[in-house]
Amino acid sequence: MDKVKVEGLNPDFSGIVTAPNGKKVDIFYVHPGDELVVEYVKRRPRQRSLKVHEIIRNHPWDLVQCQVFGECGGCTGQHIPYPKQINLKFDPILTSFQKDLGITIKPVLGSQTYAYRSRMDFSVFPGPIIGQRQRGNFRKVVPITTCAIQSEWANFALQSVRSVLEEMPNVIWDRKSEFGGLKYLTIRKAQNTNDGMLIFTFTEGFENHPLMDEFRTLCLEKLTQNSLIFCYNRPKSEVSAVGRPEILRGKLTFTETVLNQSFEVPFDSFFQPNPNGFLPILHFIKERLPEEKEVLLDLFCGNGFFSLLYGEYFQHVDGYELTESSIAIASTLFANAYPSKTHSFQVTNLFLSTENLQSKEKATLILDPPRAGAGKLVNHWIRDNGPKDIFYVSCNPYSQKEDVRLFLEAYQYVDGIIIDPYPHTPHTESVLHFRRKGR
Repeated sequence: MDKVKVEGLNPDFSGIVTAPNGKKVDIFYVHPGDELVVEYVKRRPRQRSLKVHEIIRNHPWDLVQCQVFGECGGCTGQHIPYPKQINLKFDPILTSFQKDLGITIKPVLGSQTYAYRSRMDFSVFPGPIIGQRQRGNFRKVVPITTCAIQSEWANFALQSVRSVLEEMPNVIWDRKSEFGGLKYLTIRKAQNTNDGMLIFTFTEGFENHPLMDEFRTLCLEKLTQNSLIFCYNRPKSEVSAVGRPEILRGKLTFTETVLNQSFEVPFDSFFQPNPNGFLPILHFIKERLPEEKEVLLDLFCGNGFFSLLYGEYFQHVDGYELTESSIAIASTLFANAYPSKTHSFQVTNLFLSTENLQSKEKATLILDPPRAGAGKLVNHWIRDNGPKDIFYVSCNPYSQKEDVRLFLEAYQYVDGIIIDPYPHTPHTESVLHFRRKGR
């Protein structure tokens, strides 16, 4: 056994220690000054890993509000004072943009650090166990009775479902024996309306099992949430809230309101998990929309989030998204919200082709790509054909920076902010405003 000391923290909140062999190792849920009793454990031939036997904590642990913090694979920073969390997350990003691109981004702090998430996905295992996967061990699920980053409504729903499963544990999918059907529970609760839903993900085919009629009846009797959705996907598919749906009660969507605009969010679609925490970015864009508002180009538009929020200011909106169902929803919602406006929402895989993109000099472009970024095709199209104003929204500033490199020669950076809608995690959101040179 050896004893090592935590020397510092990484941007993902993991602690930095020097192993007995001199190599740097990252350990989660520790703080600088903590001491670890460790040993090398042989994993494979010629490969060893550091096993922690004991953590001697030399700093207060009273900041933590979660009963299973340190086991659950969700939050990694509750033990760190919030101002220090911000510095750890923001400083490397701000420094990198300034050093590599000469871009200065303004940090904006979050106002609500707990009970902020509008969606949580929980694994369901025999027991019954409802919880989150353990960090570093996908096969182990940490039971959760209440989650500090979701609402009281959601925690009540979680407890209600646990009570139901205690009465009928045989409906739970056993991944070893392959008996049962229920794999995941997803809780979605709008932040600004009373709407919410529970989504139960089962193995395909279990809908016809003799247990299901009794389970349906029990859920309708015991669960009071607005909408109860069952969905079914492949037994080996470890994906939640995806598959062929069955409405037990309510509807397949819930209603969320952002900036006085209502959104019908499908049970299986992405929506901002903290809409209120995302508001600084929405206000940033709104305040900087150009005077000439002819056309809005909305790339990676999803269900039309930005198109609906800012559509009233433009004469025409073009939206592009890969998922056909999202495009259908965006088109319907926009037509209902702005019947006098013209629009075109197109199913387009922007990673494979930009042929459908229209080059319009006086347009305003908003793009909010996946974490991996917008891709070379989009960035080269922006460089060669992009409009006057661009607002690039990102949930991964590191990939955003690499994208910006590809079109920055044609654009002048105007302004940008980085925000923290996901306290106690290393995730951030940012928006950068660019204006084409010479216009």
